[in-house]
Amino acid sequence: MSSNKSLKFVWIILLALLAYIVIGNLHSDDDHDDHDGHSEHGEHENVFESGSLLPVKLSDIFAVELVHQGGLFLLEKDKSGHWFYHTHGAINGVIQSHEHVATPTENEAISISLLGLENARVERRLKTIERDIYGVTKPALISLVYGKDKSKPISQFAFGELATDNLSRYVHLVGTDQVATIADYQYKNLIELIEKIQTINLNASESVFQSGASQ
Repeated sequence: MSSNKSLKFVWIILLALLAYIVIGNLHSDDDHDDHDGHSEHGEHENVFESGSLLPVKLSDIFAVELVHQGGLFLLEKDKSGHWFYHTHGAINGVIQSHEHVATPTENEAISISLLGLENARVERRLKTIERDIYGVTKPALISLVYGKDKSKPISQFAFGELATDNLSRYVHLVGTDQVATIADYQYKNLIELIEKIQTINLNASESVFQSGASQ
């Protein structure tokens, strides 16, 4: 998957995802009187029943896209199975010459955060048509998880608000009526990873700028 094609494809998915959430929320409001605040449970199998957030092991995941505050962050495995970050947005968009091989620093930071996500356990399972009360219709973070086929995500999660206990975070399995809670520190780990990536991106931008200025 090339960087340009990947970025365009991801934004198409993101727009479709946001449209789905909005339309689904409108339908939920229309159905509220008939279903007394809860959806019929026969339409979607509850994939959260296993108790794990992710449907597969980290070894079966080959790419992860994180969307946060209008920024898109693409993580992939290199041929050796090590994680690296695709640097986008530096100076004139995508850096054409960036390496597609993980550095030890990248691999360690990404692996630790994603390993935590692999170990994330579902605390409470909810089925509701009123997803807006959990903040997942305007998510703070969207995560798309890919297998070897990077053209279609295995799962898409929308992370919503902090739960009332201040320890858990609501998360919605996009494409279903399912909302669950996971430990909030799992969400914070991903935000911290994004902050590290932003630092990498900034350093890459400065490196490109300095290289151009010296020529």
